[in-house]
Amino acid sequence: MRISDHIVLWNHAIIRVMDVRLMLLEPGEVMRGYRVPTSAFLYVTSGSAQLHIDGIESRMQRFHVLHVGKGLSLDIAAVEQLQYFMVLYKATLPLPSRYELVNLMERENPFQLCYSLAPKFPISWLQKLEHMYQIWQAPSQLDKLKVKTLFYHLLYELVEQLHEQGGDVIRPDLVSQAVYYMEEHYQETLTLEVLADTLECTSRQLLRLFKNQMDTSPIVYLIQLRVNKAKALLVYTDKTLKEISESVGYADSYYFSRIFKKQEGVSPKRFKELYAREWRRNNPFPLSEYPIVASGLRRYSNNGYENHYHYLEEGDSQMYKKSRAWMTAMVAICFTLLLSACSSGSTATPTMTNGVTPIPTVNVSPSSANKEADAPRVIKHAMGETTIKGTPSRVVILTNEGTEALLAVGVKPLGAVMSWIGEPWYDHIKNDMQNVTVVGDELQPNLELIATLKPDLIIGNKVRQEKVYDQLKQIAPTVFAADLVGDWKVNFKLYSEAVNKKEEGEKVMAAFDKRVAEVKSKLGSKAATKVSLVRFSAAQVRIYQKQTFAGVLLSQLGIARPESQDKDSFIEILNKESITKMDGDVLFYFVSETKGKTDAAKVVKEWLNDPLFKNLNVTKANKVIKVDEGIWNSAGGYKAANLLLDELMEYFDVK
Repeated sequence: MRISDHIVLWNHAIIRVMDVRLMLLEPGEVMRGYRVPTSAFLYVTSGSAQLHIDGIESRMQRFHVLHVGKGLSLDIAAVEQLQYFMVLYKATLPLPSRYELVNLMERENPFQLCYSLAPKFPISWLQKLEHMYQIWQAPSQLDKLKVKTLFYHLLYELVEQLHEQGGDVIRPDLVSQAVYYMEEHYQETLTLEVLADTLECTSRQLLRLFKNQMDTSPIVYLIQLRVNKAKALLVYTDKTLKEISESVGYADSYYFSRIFKKQEGVSPKRFKELYAREWRRNNPFPLSEYPIVASGLRRYSNNGYENHYHYLEEGDSQMYKKSRAWMTAMVAICFTLLLSACSSGSTATPTMTNGVTPIPTVNVSPSSANKEADAPRVIKHAMGETTIKGTPSRVVILTNEGTEALLAVGVKPLGAVMSWIGEPWYDHIKNDMQNVTVVGDELQPNLELIATLKPDLIIGNKVRQEKVYDQLKQIAPTVFAADLVGDWKVNFKLYSEAVNKKEEGEKVMAAFDKRVAEVKSKLGSKAATKVSLVRFSAAQVRIYQKQTFAGVLLSQLGIARPESQDKDSFIEILNKESITKMDGDVLFYFVSETKGKTDAAKVVKEWLNDPLFKNLNVTKANKVIKVDEGIWNSAGGYKAANLLLDELMEYFDVK
């Protein structure tokens, strides 16, 4: 990079500090898919982390500064406890500006570059940032001037050092950023101008670069992306054409049908019919008709820019980095276990679950298992196809929502990953999980322990355990759900079929849907109450939109949402300037706190006492309510959904 040109632009730009944050990630915690809202400096004060910037791997280390441009996507996975400051700022040229400055900005925009270096005076950086952060907690106009002055001090030291020794520069790829943005926001109204404005470039520049690299225009790419998403919804869900068209960004279902037919050669309805016919022809087992993954279709796009922005808690743990020697030993162990594997039954006493009675657990005797052994079933799932013989009786489940699905259909797992909250299980399932072996957590399942349990079926999730799928399937037949979006019913259907409890699953799901329909019919005008959902943690504050666990249930009940949350998306990370997006008629919030820590509680106190928060209508109406994070968010399964429905009934006084 040409530092002399950058100095010219820094000298002419108008700088505005937007926010000063102190962030904390616990070991193994991941902040995934964070879209940087403005240009920013990150300065690590302790710990280290694996870092991906728009898919490019890097590392965050103590006393290193990282500069990133607006729109870049960050994945930060803490290797050890990570603490860092983030200073968000905006830099613009004054209008009007000389042509040569505008031209230079387009060629050498320093505010969009990504680079890192270790400052010569790290303690000086630390002290200035600590001072900036303290001032920023309740700044007056004079305080903001002081913060800006300190920012310029840091900037001068940084530019001077770059001028002397340079830095590791990653030039932003506007095309990849545009693709990432479209993957996240395809449900919204997008134009070439909106994309260009978001990425801080001109429409002409973006169109030229996109065509050169992708051999198509951004809008044509967006259309194909939306059609691919619609195909997945047609195949994997029972949504109506209107619901699907709205889910992929088309308010007019007739116009959507025309676009779809132009791209695919058939109407959406005909596409669904053709797919079902093809699947029945290729599947010889009539009881196994759940189309989790279709031939030629994927829940994920096939291009290299797929951004799994809603998978915020996935991480690259050491479990996923085993040596070749370990792999060889694992294969030998698994082969021995498979030769000696045997089956045994389990029992559980059925309990009432908030008005819905789960199917009681059924003992599987050796004789009945032998009879079913000759009736293999082919299960289509996110990783391909898996053949399962008979009814599994030694099931290991690797997700929290999967655990609740198994319990709902009367299957007590042999082993399960621990709950996100509880020791080791959520309170609402701990009685049903007595004597179940804990096999790690969702991010790091213990493969050695799983192997010793001799399971006859392992159920996991591509989002969480894709990297260890090959090892798992050597231990036992393994079925993976595709994702962990808010609509838990999709995965529930797969799990029910995998454990040969399809009929039982349909019964308990019908009972739940009946409850939801009854509550919806009784809500009446109360459904117009705009419900806001907020999550606080030590690292970030989020609003939760429609494709979240609680968001899906609110949609099913027809309950209104604030405009900022009435989107078919997952979450939005907030800063204090966007606190108004929390407003609604009632605000339910939950807190993600690491055991033994109070950092998240401090964030809650800080935000709830912020003048902007106190000025919200929901605050003035005294409608800010703390709720249980396990029930409203992290459990994500059948039992939690019933408990959440109970709490909503209580709040809205539905009998």
